Amino acid sequence: MGMSHEHGRLAVIGLDFRTARVEVRERWALDDQALAALRASALRLVPELVVIRTCNRTDLVTWSSDPESHLDALGRAWALAVGEDSRDAAPPLHLLQGFSGTRHLLRIAAGLESQILGDIHILGQVRRAYREAQASGSVGPHLHRLLDAAIRAGKRVRRETELMAGHRSVGSEAARHLLEQLPDGAPRRIVVLGAGKIGSHAARALAAAPGVEVVLLNRTRDRAVDLAAEWGGEAGGLEELSQHLPGAGGVLVATGAPGAWVDHRVLAARAPGRTLPVVDLSMPRNVAPDVALLPGIDLSDLDDVHPETAAIEEARQDAIPRAERIIEDEASDFHEWVAASHARAALRPLQEWVVEICRREVSFVAPDNGEAAERAARRIAARVLSRPMMAMRSMRSTGSVSPEQQLLLSRTLQQLFSDVPAPGGSPSDSR
Repeated sequence: MGMSHEHGRLAVIGLDFRTARVEVRERWALDDQALAALRASALRLVPELVVIRTCNRTDLVTWSSDPESHLDALGRAWALAVGEDSRDAAPPLHLLQGFSGTRHLLRIAAGLESQILGDIHILGQVRRAYREAQASGSVGPHLHRLLDAAIRAGKRVRRETELMAGHRSVGSEAARHLLEQLPDGAPRRIVVLGAGKIGSHAARALAAAPGVEVVLLNRTRDRAVDLAAEWGGEAGGLEELSQHLPGAGGVLVATGAPGAWVDHRVLAARAPGRTLPVVDLSMPRNVAPDVALLPGIDLSDLDDVHPETAAIEEARQDAIPRAERIIEDEASDFHEWVAASHARAALRPLQEWVVEICRREVSFVAPDNGEAAERAARRIAARVLSRPMMAMRSMRSTGSVSPEQQLLLSRTLQQLFSDVPAPGGSPSDSR
């Protein structure tokens, strides 16, 4: 693509629950088809791309030579992928570059940027984004290293702090929210639609509450049956909703369907004369917003689900400082690796020259074992170059030479060894 991976820069472009309400986030949410379209367009602009998608955020993590120059074009590609008119008011995108972008991504993986602080599902969603990018071929050396660092940071926060203790998630907080909305005297029988990660976590949290019966309905009936067996609850297919509504005290929706299918007609089977709390955790929303106008419907969405203040304060006091130190450690390690990439780039011509000499010499000694000769040549070259590599990294990290001197050294090495043919002839001729 004509871009230098070695001298690029990180940028994270996106929107989340802090800057955009659910009705905006759902318009710009990327399903699999839209993601493929965006990726095809974006990779004409940037050499590396990972897209993180959760119910409360979409982030485009990019590595390119000039992120700021690509922001508008990426925004237009995003709009086209989701069917929005890019000439209309753009969503409130954030742009974070360099160390700020690295810190932001690591904080996402650690659950520090989630609407539910310490959300236990976010690390899995970052892993999914990484796998999707790998499968599409949009991960290069920098984002490969960065996503490794983000996942490692998330694991360390989970293992070394109490931030994710208590298994808080969007699902569990929605369960708490729904139970708080139940009117006095309402049946404590809750219908949960969707057995994905969010729905199943909500169902488990509801089933653990005193006196609550859970009916789990899912598009794939067998999955609902298997999960409901964990707590002895009822299960069925989504088409069975109407028969369970009359006896339901509340409904929680998290099916992952592409649009609003729970509407006036679907809810017509509810019990008359009783308030029915409905919580929609889907992105995009699965419950038509105008359902809230029906008498007796108390509709909540993702923007209404908030954790208890006391729980947040406790986690903030006890776990956040340690988690943030982990983030800083991992972010610094990544940027040290990026800094070393300049040393690798400067020494690459010399490395290739040394490898070629070693390859010829070793091949002369063992002419019938090319694979072994190649391995030996690269081992010898690595040992020869280890000391200058360490010296260049030290110069950069300690600042013992100025950036101008480092650039001059890099150019000198390239001039000395680029396109210089390795000594020809047989080894015996050189002796």
